[in-house]
Amino acid sequence: MTVRKWWGLLIGVGVLAMTGVVAQADADFDQALRSAPQGISLDNIFTPGTTSNNQAAVVGTTNPAITGTQAAKVTNGKKQFGALWSTADNFFHLDQNQSASMWLYFGNTGKKAADGMALVFQNDRRGLAATPSFGKTVSGETLGVWGVDTDKKQTTSEKLAQSAIQNSWALEFDTHLNTSTNYGNAGDADSFDLGLKGPHIASNYPGDQDTYEMQRTSTWLPVYSVGYYATQTHNGVINGDYTLLANGSWHHLSLDWQANTQQMTYTFDDKNPITGTDQVGHSATVQLDRKKIDPDNSGQIRWGFTGATGDSYENNLVVFEEVPGLVDAEAEATLTNMTAGKTLTDDDVLKSRDAFKLTYQLSYVAGKQSWKDVIAELNLPQNLTYERATITYADGSSNQISLVGLSGQTLSYQLTKALSDKNASATISLTGVAADVEVPTPVPAVGSAFKAVNGVVTATTPAVIINPKFELHLLSLSGNSQTVKPGVDGRVNAQVVIPDGVHLENTDITVHPQLNGTALTDFQIPAGTDNSSGQFTMTVPAKLLKAGDNRLTLTVEDPYGNVSNTLTHTLTVSRQLVFQSVAEASTFRDVTLTGESQRIKRSGDWRVQVLDTREAGAKWVVQVTSTPFQTANGRRLAGKLSYYDANGPTVINEVPVTVGQGTAADTDVVTDVAADWSEDQGLLLEINSGAAEGTYEGTMTWTLNDVP
Repeated sequence: MTVRKWWGLLIGVGVLAMTGVVAQADADFDQALRSAPQGISLDNIFTPGTTSNNQAAVVGTTNPAITGTQAAKVTNGKKQFGALWSTADNFFHLDQNQSASMWLYFGNTGKKAADGMALVFQNDRRGLAATPSFGKTVSGETLGVWGVDTDKKQTTSEKLAQSAIQNSWALEFDTHLNTSTNYGNAGDADSFDLGLKGPHIASNYPGDQDTYEMQRTSTWLPVYSVGYYATQTHNGVINGDYTLLANGSWHHLSLDWQANTQQMTYTFDDKNPITGTDQVGHSATVQLDRKKIDPDNSGQIRWGFTGATGDSYENNLVVFEEVPGLVDAEAEATLTNMTAGKTLTDDDVLKSRDAFKLTYQLSYVAGKQSWKDVIAELNLPQNLTYERATITYADGSSNQISLVGLSGQTLSYQLTKALSDKNASATISLTGVAADVEVPTPVPAVGSAFKAVNGVVTATTPAVIINPKFELHLLSLSGNSQTVKPGVDGRVNAQVVIPDGVHLENTDITVHPQLNGTALTDFQIPAGTDNSSGQFTMTVPAKLLKAGDNRLTLTVEDPYGNVSNTLTHTLTVSRQLVFQSVAEASTFRDVTLTGESQRIKRSGDWRVQVLDTREAGAKWVVQVTSTPFQTANGRRLAGKLSYYDANGPTVINEVPVTVGQGTAADTDVVTDVAADWSEDQGLLLEINSGAAEGTYEGTMTWTLNDVP
């Protein structure tokens, strides 16, 4: 399961300063507050900037489904500048791995939206008073952090960078393209986005002159007749159309800072704003230069949101979920099929009426403040019947949770104990049974929130399927056993019987065969001429059958995981003692006559193989006879065929001579009698000194005998 890890916050009792707040409300602004997701209180965590023109403020949300959540209103009108910064106790620590998350709102005006906002990390010496040098009017292109490009005679980017918030890194959420290039618009601060196609997310250093490049409106007119405008370099770009940002929805943002590698990863839209469940989102990673944002090497940096608008505007709001602070907590959801004894992941299966356990594991990892007054807002997976709920703490105490308050699929419960180093976990467990369904039924993933004023964590359940449960019955149409001749395939006919009202095709059924305890290849029942008959034939190749009894077992399974009874069939291969293979012709080596007697050895083409599939212990012998060797015109060889063993030679003629023997074993064994002879033993040809040159042939007869 996905684990969400959030940092909690130290909550004070102060009141935020709201310097220069201009109240302005519209239907979209009200809707944003009514639909705001669960977040945290911002008291003593973020405070508005101290410049006289700052319009940012902290406002309360009006969503009745959430508690303790405040929103940062960055801008919500024309020609506004807004900045909201972390307090001194809540700086972002650059020497430590840090994570943060929040929900962002950009209004609902789509292509008409302007101008967006920026997440800013800054060590500007002005602190809470950090602001671009606007002059007489606010420039929306700056998003409240970038340089102010209002001097059309400015030829270098150095002064432009000096007008931005210094020692900063900004992640912009730009809803309006600034792409003017003509002379009449030079100095109008409307050209940063040249080369981009639409609303985007990107980052860079606002106070670094390398972030900008000055462009002339004309290269052929005299200098006094041209103007200059600035373009901006965008790093880690996430592009989109006009539904990316200002589409009337809240958007989730996660930040991950890795101190060792000095890399910041930002992931946008990684949670569903309606269900709260995790989703893939859009992600980018950028390398940060610490020297540019922390020149004094303090190891910490102020952070917050800025925004600016011109003649158009949008409602820019932020709800914080995770802020590096005093409480580090985690939540994880686990769904277990208790009937099958399996922890489920996405796309796994429950069966109708299977018992399950749904567990939410809350863990306090670290912090200076306990995580207390936690409310578990559980969105429980549908199509599951919940029968019992309990909570168990790390200290061993436990309570039963009443399900009387279960409304539909939601259950709210407030933990009775705080989580801290001394009591670091709480486990909420719900048990019950899966619904009784007739067709595959989804159990979609759902997200639950565990919220307190000093920290919010979420957990998402896996998306699984409930499959119908019914009995499959497998019948044999070939009886319980059959006798098979050696070398012949075995065939077993069977039929699958399914309950009335259940519709399955032949091809929906998978057959799982085993022969003598070894699994054979699974197969689907062929469609055949009657696709609903459920009949099939299992063919067992002869080469897989051993002599005697062979135990074939069959089960079938449907697409829902229902498995039939086990059908057992015995295939008995009759036992035998036979020549498995005998060479049609065998030869002795060619020799040169020397006028002396010689013993001629065999060539490599001798093969006398015996197969004995009888009961273990049965004995056999191989005997051989031979006609005299002679040429084609009838001249006999001056010599003889002999069998050599430890007792010496025995002449082979019309009287049978035993040349091999063996004993049946527990397994089917093939014995090659000729292969057991050494080079100087077995059948050898002896010729006399008077042998004449020629090619001689004789006929040998092999006999296989059962020995009592």
